[in-house]
Amino acid sequence: MAATIWNGRITFGLVSVPVKLYRAVESHDLHFNLLHESCRNRIRLQYYCPHHEKTVERSELVRGFEYEKGKYVIIEEEELEQIEPESSTNLDIEQFIDLTEVDPIYFEKTYYVGPGDEGTEKTLSLLVTAMRNKGRAGIGKLFMRDREYLALVRPAMDGLVLQLLHYSDEIRENQFTVDGGDKIKRKELELAELLVENLTEAYDPDRYKNEFIKRMEELVESKVEGRKLKVYRTKAKPVVTDLMKALEQSLKQTGGAKRPATRARDKSITDLPIPKYDELSVQEVLKQLDHLSVEDLQTIRDYEQRHKKRKSVLSRLKKIA
Repeated sequence: MAATIWNGRITFGLVSVPVKLYRAVESHDLHFNLLHESCRNRIRLQYYCPHHEKTVERSELVRGFEYEKGKYVIIEEEELEQIEPESSTNLDIEQFIDLTEVDPIYFEKTYYVGPGDEGTEKTLSLLVTAMRNKGRAGIGKLFMRDREYLALVRPAMDGLVLQLLHYSDEIRENQFTVDGGDKIKRKELELAELLVENLTEAYDPDRYKNEFIKRMEELVESKVEGRKLKVYRTKAKPVVTDLMKALEQSLKQTGGAKRPATRARDKSITDLPIPKYDELSVQEVLKQLDHLSVEDLQTIRDYEQRHKKRKSVLSRLKKIA
């Protein structure tokens, strides 16, 4: 079982849900130790006091804040406890929002939310289902490890996920803003848009691997086993200074003509009825599609157009203007 990061309650209105937080992400980075080169033994870091010219134990250290150069005030642990939020073990949802309103630049760390006590699964499921049905995420504050975080909870990964957010004053202003500009030529923009379309595919996270970590592991294994390391030579891409030429060559490499993108929503097309126009009357086709939502009808139309089926059912029957 994963280690618990935080115990507390999520509250919305008068409803309170006991929960626990667990890490959702783990790093696969390799970590190296510092060794003394002459003896190859690991070094030990020590706390050194230049005033007394000696090393000190961690138990002798206190927490201080430098308010002027070389001047400090001492902050005691008891003083920090006195200023903790009143509900330091609660995540009070202050509002529900549309997740698309939050730019990803605000996201910091991610945790899975699990039930805190046995028998509380129903209440947690109620919260998750209500948010999922409404397409909403909750925003509130969370106090953890001597810090107050802004937190977002959202239905994801077949459960509830908590996302720590940066506060607005932590986001630096972008000094490198980009506008449309009058310097862009129409033909350049058309080619660039076509290149973007040609490279558009449904996102598959398993497609991407950390190749550098893999090579570092191979390096360590080769050193341990005393064998020769495989050398990777990266082929440099040619630098094309002419923008139009670069766009044209890129389009040629991606297939030239515009190719339909594989959209994620195609995956659900098997759940929708594709009308058999030759076997059904117009009235029968309309009856078959009558229970579908506008989004489902749009999905069918897009699927037919991308796969060169007969004229789209929505175009033929004029279900959507």
